Amino acid sequence: MMAPIWLVCCARTVGTDVRAEIAARCPSAQVVRFGDVTTLGVLAESLADSLGGVVVCVDGVTDEVEAAIASFAEDRKDVALLAFVERVDSGIVARLFHAGATEVIAAGGSPACQLRDSGACLEEDRRPEYSPGPPARDEDLEKPPWNGAAEPVRSPETTGSIAAARERAEDLLAERNACERFWGTSEDDGRPRSPLVVAISGRGGCGKSTIVAAMAWWAAHMGLKAAVVDLDLMFGNLCDVMGVERVCDLAGLVDAKGKPACTQEAIEATAMKIAPGLTLWGPCSLPEQAELLSLPSEQLIEALRREADVIFADTSVFWGDAAASAVSRCDRCLVVGSGGVSGGDSASRAVSLASRIGVPKTRMTSVFNRFGAPGCGEEQAMRFEMAVALRSRVRIADGGSFVGDLLSFGRLGDLMVVPGAFARDVQACTYDLLKELGCPLEAWDEQQRVQNQGDPHRPRIKLPWHKLEGGGR
Repeated sequence: MMAPIWLVCCARTVGTDVRAEIAARCPSAQVVRFGDVTTLGVLAESLADSLGGVVVCVDGVTDEVEAAIASFAEDRKDVALLAFVERVDSGIVARLFHAGATEVIAAGGSPACQLRDSGACLEEDRRPEYSPGPPARDEDLEKPPWNGAAEPVRSPETTGSIAAARERAEDLLAERNACERFWGTSEDDGRPRSPLVVAISGRGGCGKSTIVAAMAWWAAHMGLKAAVVDLDLMFGNLCDVMGVERVCDLAGLVDAKGKPACTQEAIEATAMKIAPGLTLWGPCSLPEQAELLSLPSEQLIEALRREADVIFADTSVFWGDAAASAVSRCDRCLVVGSGGVSGGDSASRAVSLASRIGVPKTRMTSVFNRFGAPGCGEEQAMRFEMAVALRSRVRIADGGSFVGDLLSFGRLGDLMVVPGAFARDVQACTYDLLKELGCPLEAWDEQQRVQNQGDPHRPRIKLPWHKLEGGGR
């Protein structure tokens, strides 16, 4: 059997970093190197039967690179596509993931990331220059006592981009362990973790934030402690939609040195009370601080899972680490869309991305918003639902300009209590979702039963329903 072939788009020198990543996934791989990204589709088609994976090294995402990656990802969804970048840039990373890359690796300026030459060559299968050694023993490292802020000990021999990436991963792992030690886990006291509901979309303007706010309002109105986290960290507007009077900056979860400081005091200081049982966190006031909030946002959600009954998280179209982490750990992923050009196709790509980071389709629900509005009729709704191909489907009726008028003044509560198709559909969708997630709704069910059947303790009129004519029974 022929060894798997990996396609590598980079300069003439393949580079240690690229070889190490390929060897870690497939030690027997053969490497075909080429310098022109437009050659990717041709080679992938000719080597379709033996293709093991693809590595693309870029120093910036051009339309040509993005189109080539998107075309390959659409045709070969079963093949891993790794993208090497010279520097960690949230915009570049988001575009690569949006195009279809399965993993983005920061190479730290490796020469392998410079696309200058062209041509292809088949390299012989040989042992990679890098092979992971045995794990370090405890006695080999001088471990400081854990105090929640200790820096990991680094070997002076670790150099190069792979070493730097690993050191950064160690830092993140240490900080995450600190969070787990501080907050504990739900298994510590036997309490179940509160469900996390995350809303995503393939493009903006579909009403995703409105639906998140409305569903959270209904969850609180049903007697639950509902937490909302705005993970559109740069330009989120849930503060305006939910009518916050005093906005609290989510950057309060980061200390003056840019290190995560997700303490109990910081969480309470950044919370914004909307209504009884309804609290909001996020976004950050300064968009440039968004990159510092990936781990604090993750720690915040982990803490809220012990305190709230349900958590709703809104996301942006371009995912950062915070949004990707929340999506990968969610209990239900709402894929929101509406009518318009390519609405279904963009939502389908969002579903594919969520699937690649570990969310099964059984935990996804398609939500078609503004149903009944011009351009959002039955035909458009069916096209959207067929494109995302999810068994769980919901349609939210259009509320007209009335919805926008009230939300522009932050009057979310008024919008929900006024009878209308929009509020009715959101209430029904929220109730069904919370029931499926096992949220405690006994008090709400009893309240509705009393309203529908009347008070069972009120005096009743004794009428002779069961008496026979003449007074007999």
